[in-house]
Amino acid sequence: MRLFLGSYATVDFYDEIKRDMHPFFDAKWVEPRNLHLTWLFLGEQPSAEPFIHRLQPLRTAPRLPLSIQGFGTFGKPHPKIFYLKTATVVTTLLHEKIAEMLEWEADAPFRPHITMARIKTFRSDGYRKLQRPWMSEPLGEVDPTIYLIESRLTPSGPVYIPLEEF
Repeated sequence: MRLFLGSYATVDFYDEIKRDMHPFFDAKWVEPRNLHLTWLFLGEQPSAEPFIHRLQPLRTAPRLPLSIQGFGTFGKPHPKIFYLKTATVVTTLLHEKIAEMLEWEADAPFRPHITMARIKTFRSDGYRKLQRPWMSEPLGEVDPTIYLIESRLTPSGPVYIPLEEF
């Protein structure tokens, strides 16, 4: 089973952002119900049980909703991912605590974000200018609940199945 730890996100201006970005890229947009912050991608695993057991201390950890503010792209020279930003010191500390509980070695630096779209083609003319007004606007919130989620890949897109709540 393909697993990850994630918290679901609510994006208040999903349709408006999608409309404003349309002139700059053709993309496959993530369904609003699937928007999430990935704390840790665990990949293919034979069972969820070891993770559920090791993450029990998360049940009592205090957490607050995370604000979503600003956006950007990943990928050079041509952007491949359009995302919303959620970076805070608290986010990074919680990620590090989760990795420590699981004795997980990261293969890349943690960059907290909500993937909004996978970009097929990108047209940069005017993108930066449009980006400015959105940068100061709170765009939504990440629920503080952390889920162990199974991701089933289907021809119509991924299906996320929460297995455990922390």
